[in-house]
Amino acid sequence: MARDSRNDQGLGVRLAEELIRDGAVYLIGTTGDPFLAQGSVACAAGIPISTGDGTAPTLVGDAGECAFQVCMSDNVQGAVAAEYAYKKGYRTTYIVKSTEIPYTNNLPTYFQKAFENLGGKVLGVELYRIESGDFSAQVTKLANLKEKPDFIFTPMFLPDTPVFMRQLRAAGIKLPVLSTDGNHDESLTKAGQAVEGLVFSTHGYPTPGSKFAQQWMAYEKKTGKAPTSVAFGVGYDEIYFLKTAIEKAGSADPKKIIEGLKQVTGFQGVLGEYNMDPATRRTQKPVCLLEVKGGKFGFVDQFYPKFVPDI
Repeated sequence: MARDSRNDQGLGVRLAEELIRDGAVYLIGTTGDPFLAQGSVACAAGIPISTGDGTAPTLVGDAGECAFQVCMSDNVQGAVAAEYAYKKGYRTTYIVKSTEIPYTNNLPTYFQKAFENLGGKVLGVELYRIESGDFSAQVTKLANLKEKPDFIFTPMFLPDTPVFMRQLRAAGIKLPVLSTDGNHDESLTKAGQAVEGLVFSTHGYPTPGSKFAQQWMAYEKKTGKAPTSVAFGVGYDEIYFLKTAIEKAGSADPKKIIEGLKQVTGFQGVLGEYNMDPATRRTQKPVCLLEVKGGKFGFVDQFYPKFVPDI
């Protein structure tokens, strides 16, 4: 059974209640506040619920004991970005963030903790407004810094990133920019030379010969349409992770599914290996890094960080 909540929190709650009344023993939720609302409904009924898209590490803890995160967490992708930067020889950074939502406020904190743990230094933090359409004030501040950082870190996402990058490059600032999964959409490349060299973390990428690439080809062969987003892999893994949990539980009873989910380790998904932490109900999963190169996304690396900051 599938229902479209249209990103409406109230509607999402009503649909969750409807699905449970209709006999659903498991819910795949959305992300953010809508997921929290759906999670409260599911947990009150003892029904397990998961998110494969919500990356906030606090999400499932806030939702309830029956909630699970089947994807990377923001503290992990922040740590991967930090480790990558340090391996590149970068030792100083400047952060451009927004305090408006948890994603753009907390992710830089996780990144900073990991970068400083490695020995890196954050020279400063500049705030921006989401979808302001103009980042000239932030760019001017960066251009006038007395001590230039080795790179810029920002959790900025589409449609803001292309605007910021154009203004940054137009000001003559050629510093490397490292960002996050909110940029994993082909529309980013339409910004052309301005985003060339941008590196960002994400769930995964269909490199030739990979399980993800095989899944994409199988999907296209069956439907006649090529997948357009990494979400195709995220959803695929979430479903098969659930299948593995039910097989471990030996039952589709909600209580047993919850226990089965806690036991899944070494699950080989198309986006990498998933290991559920039964204490946090969050999977430990490697994070992928991509770079815009020649107007296309190119694979850089994929790994799980050595140090993961607390939430």
